[in-house]
Amino acid sequence: MTPTTVRELEIDASATSAFRPHRAAGGVPGPVTAYPDFPDLTPLWREAGLTVVRSFDWVSRLDTRDNPESLFPRWDADPTDPASYNFAATDEWVDAVHGIGAEVLFTIASSIPQNKLPALDVATYGVVVEHVVRHYAAGWANGPAKPVRRFEFGDQPDLGPLHFDGPADAFYAMYEAFVTAVARVDETLEVGGPSLAFPLNRDAPLREGFLEFVRERGLRLDFFSFLWFTDASRDPLDFRFVAQELRSLLDGFGFTDTRLLLSYWNYLAVPSNSAPSDEKAAFQAAAAIYLQDTLIDEAFFFRADSGKDPHYGFDDPAGLYADGVPDERATAFALIGRAMTGRRLAVTGGDESGFACVASLDGDVVRILIANFVAPASALEPRKSDEFRFTIPIGPQRIELGLRLPPQRSGLASAMVGSARITMSHLPWPGRTVAIRKHALHGGWQSEGPAAVSHEGVLELDVATEAQSVVLVEIAAGEH
Repeated sequence: MTPTTVRELEIDASATSAFRPHRAAGGVPGPVTAYPDFPDLTPLWREAGLTVVRSFDWVSRLDTRDNPESLFPRWDADPTDPASYNFAATDEWVDAVHGIGAEVLFTIASSIPQNKLPALDVATYGVVVEHVVRHYAAGWANGPAKPVRRFEFGDQPDLGPLHFDGPADAFYAMYEAFVTAVARVDETLEVGGPSLAFPLNRDAPLREGFLEFVRERGLRLDFFSFLWFTDASRDPLDFRFVAQELRSLLDGFGFTDTRLLLSYWNYLAVPSNSAPSDEKAAFQAAAAIYLQDTLIDEAFFFRADSGKDPHYGFDDPAGLYADGVPDERATAFALIGRAMTGRRLAVTGGDESGFACVASLDGDVVRILIANFVAPASALEPRKSDEFRFTIPIGPQRIELGLRLPPQRSGLASAMVGSARITMSHLPWPGRTVAIRKHALHGGWQSEGPAAVSHEGVLELDVATEAQSVVLVEIAAGEH
């Protein structure tokens, strides 16, 4: 069906607020000596204005068993000797992130999929963690010139035996060793975890059990991290529901000051699931806009790179590339970051069915980002259960997993918007001429101006918004 509805969008440039810091991502920055075929993502990240990059997909994993690629390759080595560590590739990537003006969220986790076992000696593990943190936060052993200030422990420990194959008590002990080790370096460094895979699964050892342990031991938990993908729902408002439940959970345990950190988010995560790249891009933009109005304090898009993975040895379909080339998702990634710069402006007229709009004022430029995501018909069919069960093949093993979903929304069906009539009021350039240009998923920048702002500060324009589209409009003030 061809979209036909015309949507009225109103933007008030006098009503401003701050953006939530969601210009964050996980991904591999670019080539290093050991991985020369990784493409350089830093130009795209700079264009998107990334502020934080999460390190988990790097070779920066601290394995709990001997592994030549681990940050600490041999567990019989002296943990106080700089020669016992393997920092080179990770140092290059830390410097690459700092080079674009972004920070690093450094994740401490073992080498998935090679090893998922808990530490054999938690005391020694804590000493090793301490020296890894000293390297990246305090310059020990010729660490990076700019310190890393944020450290996360764990990565999907509740994903069956796939990411942590041990008792919950062993994970708790490792978290305590981690927090204590970081504090020995610098008590002002930020710590958190555990990056839950199934954040809605109730009464779980690595959800309620983890929080109870942290509370009983009086440990710091500056942020609580979790992930969410929408394979089973295709609903960009899932993130709002998950955040509301987790906020209530944390508050109930007394962690009212602990921030919510969405460590991975994207449309699809299961490799066998697929969708056209423009549909993925439209979801990406709509979800990014909706995320601004959730209880999530910080959100990391996964994954903002080519998908090349140094651990699994394949190209992850969650990346921004298709067949080795950046596709519509990369374009959307850049447009989203560009739009969410400066001060956020008040916008009305969007909906919760995938037609979303955000606007900003950045110096002498107003930017308007419109996403028109249309959920596939399969997502609108009545759901038999709010539990999603799936199988992950690992060699000869078949791992059966299940996660609880948000309730299915009747409001996901698209309103079939085909164009938007935008009225901007209180623009700071009354009576002046402005230049207008637009960028959609295809075709690059197109000039649409100049146009005149009324003496009352009002400007109107029309924008085509076909299904599965993302459009960025930039309005720049001209001379008096």
